[in-house]
Amino acid sequence: MGKEPTRTKQQAIPLIRPTLVDFAEVEEAFREVWNSGLVTVGKYTAQFEEAVKETLGVKHAVALSSCTSGLILAIKALGLTGEVIVPSFTFTATVHALVWNGVKPVFCDCQPDTFNMDPERVKDLITADTSALMPVYTFGVPPDVDELEEIAQSANLRIVLDAAQGLGSSYRGRMAGGFGDVEVFSLSPTKVVSSIEGGLVTTNDAEIARTVRSMRDYGKSSDGEDIDFIGLSARISEFHSIVGLKNLGRIKELIHARHRLLSLYRENLNGLAGIRFQTIPGDRESTGNYMVIWVSEEESGISRDEVYRKLKREGIETKKYFYPAVHLQRAYEAYRNGYPGRLPITEKAAQEGLALPLYSHMDEETVAKVSGLVRQIVLQAKAGELPGETGNRVRVLRSSGGTHQASGKETQ
Repeated sequence: MGKEPTRTKQQAIPLIRPTLVDFAEVEEAFREVWNSGLVTVGKYTAQFEEAVKETLGVKHAVALSSCTSGLILAIKALGLTGEVIVPSFTFTATVHALVWNGVKPVFCDCQPDTFNMDPERVKDLITADTSALMPVYTFGVPPDVDELEEIAQSANLRIVLDAAQGLGSSYRGRMAGGFGDVEVFSLSPTKVVSSIEGGLVTTNDAEIARTVRSMRDYGKSSDGEDIDFIGLSARISEFHSIVGLKNLGRIKELIHARHRLLSLYRENLNGLAGIRFQTIPGDRESTGNYMVIWVSEEESGISRDEVYRKLKREGIETKKYFYPAVHLQRAYEAYRNGYPGRLPITEKAAQEGLALPLYSHMDEETVAKVSGLVRQIVLQAKAGELPGETGNRVRVLRSSGGTHQASGKETQ
């Protein structure tokens, strides 16, 4: 795993960095592809797809240029029309993919603990025009797959799972990839398993896989002499497939590293007034794609936005996540009048969620520094103090990885 680069005091701690193998591990394959001229959808892409199938236990995997293109093509391959029920507490690409296909998004509220789409709310939104459900793996946590599949089956609906952050997640002992009709993963720089840029469509349906495979290359027929479907230029390059293949091979290591860092964050912030975490049910495993805290101004005495600003002044990059909720974004202005107040949990989550720096090769001292500053900021706000009024203390974290110190000004 790559080492954390040396950082001067003035340099920011970034929200994310892609965790990549040493360049020497890909150099020979890169040179081979470069010299061959066969730079897209070649033998390394085929190897990558085979490795994905084996790792996830699915029958078909199609690698593409991005998760967004995968979502667009999966929706098109399923022939979805009318309305699709989708969370508003998600990244905007989830909903973009529906709109690009001329499908109307119907926004569903999320659960207050996992922040995944709430199956109970889904039931109330199904109409004669509903063609599918589109749940999301929020920050890598699988949704309530069994409940959603039961709802879909009873209403004769399809399921497209936006598993952008879920490559490596599991639900009740099964790896993500084979649930619903189709799952779509991201391989972008922000993901646990990255190919720098790229996406994956996985399914156990041969016809869906064949259609998506054709549509990633404009919709060409198998012999390349005709166009069978309305597709896109969504091919993945051999270079990206090589990186993806290398990182997929160490998926367990990457996820384990995330979990260790997440545990340290939680240990250092646990019990802090007004700070809460995402619940990960015991029957599923998350990739740990992001470290998100929710800041209650009522309980902590400080808003999420103020914590964001204070950390920024200290050179720590964070992200208001997911903010704004999709139905409140400028691009979805047409929905603003219909949804506010109807999605109270989503709107509260979007107002309070803050992603802290996390990447698989991040060192524990960085976790200690960030969490120590968050603790300092919240404790001072709770006590009604101005910065600098309390003495310096050191909080010590202990884990299987050793002892970690987080400098912070504490009042208790």
